[in-house]
Amino acid sequence: MTTYFIHENQKNIDAITSELSVSHGTQEKQNLKQLDILIPWGTNHANNQHFFTLNKKANEVTGDKSKLIRQYEIFNLHGVSTPIIVEPFTKQLKLKKASYNSIYQVPVFQLKILSYFKKRNSNNSNWINKEIFSGNKEFNFDEVRSLRTQREERRVRQLAIRAIYALNLDFGLVTIGVGPGEKPWVIKVEPFPALNRRLGTLFGKAIQSFSNRWERELREWNPNAMLGADPEFVLRNPDGSLELASKYLSKKGRVGCDDIWTNRDRTQLPIAELRPEPSTQPRQLVINLYKTMILASKKISNREVQWLAGALPIDGFPIGGHIHFSRIWLNSFLLRAFDNYITLMITLFEDRTGIRRRPKYGFLGDFREQFHGGFEYRTLPSWLVSPLLTKGIIALAKLVAENYIFLYQNPLQDSYLQEAYYKGDKERLRPVVKKLWSELKQLREYDLYKEYLDPLETLINDSYHWNEQSDFRRIWKLPPYHRKK
Repeated sequence: MTTYFIHENQKNIDAITSELSVSHGTQEKQNLKQLDILIPWGTNHANNQHFFTLNKKANEVTGDKSKLIRQYEIFNLHGVSTPIIVEPFTKQLKLKKASYNSIYQVPVFQLKILSYFKKRNSNNSNWINKEIFSGNKEFNFDEVRSLRTQREERRVRQLAIRAIYALNLDFGLVTIGVGPGEKPWVIKVEPFPALNRRLGTLFGKAIQSFSNRWERELREWNPNAMLGADPEFVLRNPDGSLELASKYLSKKGRVGCDDIWTNRDRTQLPIAELRPEPSTQPRQLVINLYKTMILASKKISNREVQWLAGALPIDGFPIGGHIHFSRIWLNSFLLRAFDNYITLMITLFEDRTGIRRRPKYGFLGDFREQFHGGFEYRTLPSWLVSPLLTKGIIALAKLVAENYIFLYQNPLQDSYLQEAYYKGDKERLRPVVKKLWSELKQLREYDLYKEYLDPLETLINDSYHWNEQSDFRRIWKLPPYHRKK
């Protein structure tokens, strides 16, 4: 396995290659192999069809004004906050009236923030207009070790990574303005920014580190991912009103409450959460999950309330089916495999009301790193609606996590399919999912989980969709619906 760095700008290459020992040069000189990495720096090479190419779609969102407009259209689709309005008919860009306490430029590479640069004299709307509409090249920013508050830094970090991912990029420079209330807005993304010495050093080190990790991972490829989960559910009274989970559950433990609260009262927690013991085996994780359900049935003493899963079973309370991973390397290729091979399939099963969960929740590429070194994939709705779905989805997550380097398709690189996902257009997505599923069945490890995965294919072919208004205790045979001996 080899990493190739391809450039087209001598100034940029001088800034960045002092940090690199990877192969670099012109595209024509390379004999690229299936698992090699190609890192272009410039749009002339960004559309290379090589399998593992970073910023492969950059030429669609950088260059002339129409491509800049496309950036903001994609941001709107993905729910990425931006002060730019695209007029629907004229396709003209307008800047919302806004004041900023701070303006930052944030270099991002492979889901990581490399540093922060703060603009001098931040509240300058003339500079923003110049930067967006005229391609201003001045770099009057100073590197800062931290932002004003931890809250602001967390929000800027999350938004910068989300903006890069939404554009189907793997790296770039994100300009973000932070307004009153520490609200961040994406002003602009540059996939291949002009580099000074410091930016060149940061990107050079990041490319070298990624190259080393990629080659080491593939050389020793024998993953055995540890899976966990914290699927959520809500409680509904017979009269249709929400029953607070915090009435029965504490925040901590194998069964607990999510941190979201209601009515500004942090003691009123509406959403329940199951936290089974993790396992490397899908079957064991399902068993552990069932044990937490039994525990929950003992704690939630009111047998009259219904347990509801799905995406949005009670209006105003979206819920998720987060899957946790450790012992597996998080990178953009893995994250896109989850979006394509897991999320698109589940979209076919969703109740129509689930569309309203997106894009605030359930946006593509939603992840959160964990203190233990792993991460959770957060895009999915709560799949507790049935044991069949739960078994299949957990097995599918295991299969994709350990085989993503052998999966070739990325239909979500097409914004037409992204739109279909956010609108819940199942007819557009169904043939795409069937094609993805055909590829999954060619994997050698598919047969290990065949008894869990084949039923999912049957559901796809039968145009199944779940009913998230149904009490899932019944199908799981939990009290009071368990069989009596």
